[in-house]
Amino acid sequence: MPVLGAALAELARLRVFDGLTIGFRLHLEPKTAVLVEGLLAGGARVVAMGNEGTTQFGTAEALSDRGCEVLDRPGDGEDAVGSHLGRIAAACPDLVLDNGAELIEACIRAGRAPKGATEETTSGAFRLREGLAEAVEFPVIVINDSPLKAIVENKHGVGESVVDAIVRATNMSLRKKRVVVFGYGWCGRGIALYARRRGADVVAVEPDPVKALEAAMDGFDVDTPHGAVGSADVVITATGRERVVRYELIETMPDGALLANAGHTDAEIDVVRLEREAPGELVSPSLYAHELAGGRTVFLLAKGRIVNLAAAGGIGNPIEAMDLGLTLQARSLAVLATSAGDFRPGPQPVPRPINEQTATAMLESMGQTPA
Repeated sequence: MPVLGAALAELARLRVFDGLTIGFRLHLEPKTAVLVEGLLAGGARVVAMGNEGTTQFGTAEALSDRGCEVLDRPGDGEDAVGSHLGRIAAACPDLVLDNGAELIEACIRAGRAPKGATEETTSGAFRLREGLAEAVEFPVIVINDSPLKAIVENKHGVGESVVDAIVRATNMSLRKKRVVVFGYGWCGRGIALYARRRGADVVAVEPDPVKALEAAMDGFDVDTPHGAVGSADVVITATGRERVVRYELIETMPDGALLANAGHTDAEIDVVRLEREAPGELVSPSLYAHELAGGRTVFLLAKGRIVNLAAAGGIGNPIEAMDLGLTLQARSLAVLATSAGDFRPGPQPVPRPINEQTATAMLESMGQTPA
């Protein structure tokens, strides 16, 4: 990860994180561990947790050995998430790196607002701009608003890794399969693109007429939820919203349809009601069969969690995409550490100089020369 490595080495020399506590909530796996190690080397105390079902505990143990306070433990249940969020908030972090805005919310509710934060995801940006709109009195740099993250990490990183994870976990070919993608944001664009490259017939479900038109102009069919899933072979959610695929919609899917989620939240598919109405049976690693009324069966990958990390064998986005995305995180945290007072309160995009510096470094790492 040359771009991130160079940025972290620079920040370590400048000691911008000296004496600061950073609350860290991001998937804990080898690529994000590089960022954690860099923050520690720069003088920070890091208190970290991952997301349910995505923490790689070998990585977590290695980070603990290097001085990171990792809260995740094997066997943690759903109740552990709230407990870990509370413990990080109680540590009074000076800076927060979040993935879904739940840690930011926990700090606010505990009366321990940091001086600045970063947010990684679409779902977190929704939470900040909707439910927490009046409560965020400190700057939050939304990494997901960066055009670099949109293009490199979301479109190409998520698109490639989600399709790859589904194929690997199921051993299926997508050729001439009807693949329905819910959401035509940057992640949805990438999933549609890489599914088509695998030979799939792709249908987009997108309520925004401008994005829906873009999908059509990109050569994909566009349909309503019911119209799309009635003959779907694979349904993939990438919206950042909850319950976009409700149980009533699942009931209309054909026998053998596969459900997978690419979004941060595991509630994009109504897994709770699906489990209640048609309990799943594990039929292969990460793949659950749910028998519906009338004898039809639908399959669910990784219990609806983020498929490119939570499915068996999933290792997340390509390392080059994460090299760029985590560099945006590191440099955004650094500018908040040194100049938080220069930012307005609330969610806002990555500063343009950080985007340009990171894009240039990424091009150079690829052997390309910007004009």
